[in-house]
Amino acid sequence: MRVLSDRMTNEMFEHIARELRPRLLSVGRQFFGNDNMAEDIAQEALMRLWLVRTKIDLQAGIQPLALRLAKNLCVSEWRRRQVRQTAIPSQQETTQPETVTRRMEAEEDVRRLWVAVSRLMPAEQRLFRMRYELEMDLAQITAVTGLGPRSVSAMLSAAKRKILEMLNEKGSR
Repeated sequence: MRVLSDRMTNEMFEHIARELRPRLLSVGRQFFGNDNMAEDIAQEALMRLWLVRTKIDLQAGIQPLALRLAKNLCVSEWRRRQVRQTAIPSQQETTQPETVTRRMEAEEDVRRLWVAVSRLMPAEQRLFRMRYELEMDLAQITAVTGLGPRSVSAMLSAAKRKILEMLNEKGSR
């Protein structure tokens, strides 16, 4: 049985993330030949590592895990670009018309939201997911992305404003 000190703390993660970031960027650049995609891959890998940071065994080493994760993300992104499928899972039908109508309206609202989010820049999409889907706070997002707190706040604010504008457009349905 391993002792608790063999597990990663938030402070340890922040330090390790700064060290891993250049290697993760390198994996993304080698795969896509593009600095923007490399940044996306590095941030996504660090975000996923953040989510499991308390379960990472420091004795086993985090760098091989991080590099494998980045490579897998590259392959997944490449496949996603090849397929370009967007499907909304349908829920089980109910027999009450009022319930069906409410559910359909809610599904349409969710669909419109995710269409708007998908129209954001990749960095804005990732920050939006971190904040609102993964419920990360500003300090956590800063640690994962390597961006300053003011930059993160500004980008989140701009993303929210863009989403609201898209949702308020008449043609957004």
